[in-house]
Amino acid sequence: AAASEKAAAASAAAAKISETNAATSASTAAASATAASSSASEASNHAAASDTSASLAAQSSTAAGAAATRAEDAAKRAEDIADVISLEDASLTKKGIVKLSSATDSDSEALAATPKAVHAVMDEVQTKAPLDSPVFTGTPTTPTPPDDAKGLQTANAEFVRKLIAALVGSVPESLDTLQELADALGNDPNFATTITNMIAGKQPLDDTLTALSGKSIEGLIEYVGLRSTIDKAAGALPAGGTAVAANRLASRGALPALTGTTRGSDGGLIMGEVYNNGYPTQYGNILRLTGTGDGEILIGWSGTNGAPAPAYIRSHRDTADAEWSEWAMLYTTLNPPPDSHPVGAAIAWPSDATPAGYALMQGQSFDKSAYPLLAIAYPSGVIPDMRGWTIKGKPISGRAVLSQEMDGNKSHSHTARAQDTDLGTKSTSSFDYGTKSTNTTGNHTHQFGGYINSYWGDSNHTSFQPGGGAWTQAAGDHAHTVYIGGHEHTMYIGPHGHVVIVDADGNAETTVKNIAFNYIVRLA
Repeated sequence: AAASEKAAAASAAAAKISETNAATSASTAAASATAASSSASEASNHAAASDTSASLAAQSSTAAGAAATRAEDAAKRAEDIADVISLEDASLTKKGIVKLSSATDSDSEALAATPKAVHAVMDEVQTKAPLDSPVFTGTPTTPTPPDDAKGLQTANAEFVRKLIAALVGSVPESLDTLQELADALGNDPNFATTITNMIAGKQPLDDTLTALSGKSIEGLIEYVGLRSTIDKAAGALPAGGTAVAANRLASRGALPALTGTTRGSDGGLIMGEVYNNGYPTQYGNILRLTGTGDGEILIGWSGTNGAPAPAYIRSHRDTADAEWSEWAMLYTTLNPPPDSHPVGAAIAWPSDATPAGYALMQGQSFDKSAYPLLAIAYPSGVIPDMRGWTIKGKPISGRAVLSQEMDGNKSHSHTARAQDTDLGTKSTSSFDYGTKSTNTTGNHTHQFGGYINSYWGDSNHTSFQPGGGAWTQAAGDHAHTVYIGGHEHTMYIGPHGHVVIVDADGNAETTVKNIAFNYIVRLA
């Protein structure tokens, strides 16, 4: 085995040397070819005196060809040597020896393309158009589609010529040119769409048309099922045209009033008149519509000369036990509803929340261009301030509309007196004081000058003393009894008057009993 490996190594070395020699020979051959090319060029430039050089160049070219042949033989020998030493070919998954090939139609994955093969393929690619928006040059050709082609096949010149020939051949002689065809078609750029739409609107040629072709007008009406429709339209008013002006809805005269569940007996639309027969107006015209349900419109004609006549409407449901609705009056700008107020009128409003379309009357300015009707009532552009004010009818004279008058009392006087009262004669109350005793008093003496009387004994003695007097014995104390009986007094009080003072009284201002409302005004 060792000897075999040594022999294989020697063979490989010999193959390497042969490959090197082949490369050297190829290089020499290339040099010789270059030299030959140069010699040929010189020979071309000096044709007159270069016969010898041409011969030499030919010899050199022959030698170069022989060297190239020898190089190929050396490469073949190297390949044979590699086969001998069992070297494997390269593949897509492992390394190895690769054989060169200049073929451009091979499917092999074991050969390597030479520059020649690549060059040939690139030359072929340069002649191809891209798939995306190709630009063709020269005279490209495509297969001719069949005459009945409808798909996305390419139409070549032959296909187009056949279609044009068929088209021209199917028209009269007067239209045997494309210009004549274009003129006949009105130069319509969308001719195909126009023709398709026209065909779509045509009746197909089938048994239906054949069946209708022999029928009369009546037969056609029956065939298409229009008899009932035509019968209904026979007595109807036309929907348009001048014929409508010639038709009139005649009045049926006075109509009886319908009340409760009673409905109209005649179907359709009836015009009648009202004469004191229970309708809202004494006189008027009435339109009565009787169908599945009923309805009536009443337009009065009596009333004040120049005033708008009232109009009413009511309805009746389609059930048998339904009753007529109440009459509803129709209001207009000339006949406004009773709850509407003219623009500018002060309206008492029981809330601090102002409704939409109105404003509190607080003395504010407003835009006269935005509210022209309000500007007619208040040309100054200012809404009066009605807070704390009441409205008073304008007197005959002395006051202007919207003028103010402050609070006050009418001039007057007062007469005040106290009522006279005669108290008459009044008696005092009586009282019995009874018997009262006085105190004891009154004891006293008397002096006698010249004699003295004696009161002792059974006789009186008088003695006289010269130059002296005599005193009597003190005596005389006594008491009195006074009677004070019951008694009374009478007092007279006659009629009299008093001065009366009336004190100030009342509120800060003169008022009447009232309830506070906000005054609002309509904006328009």
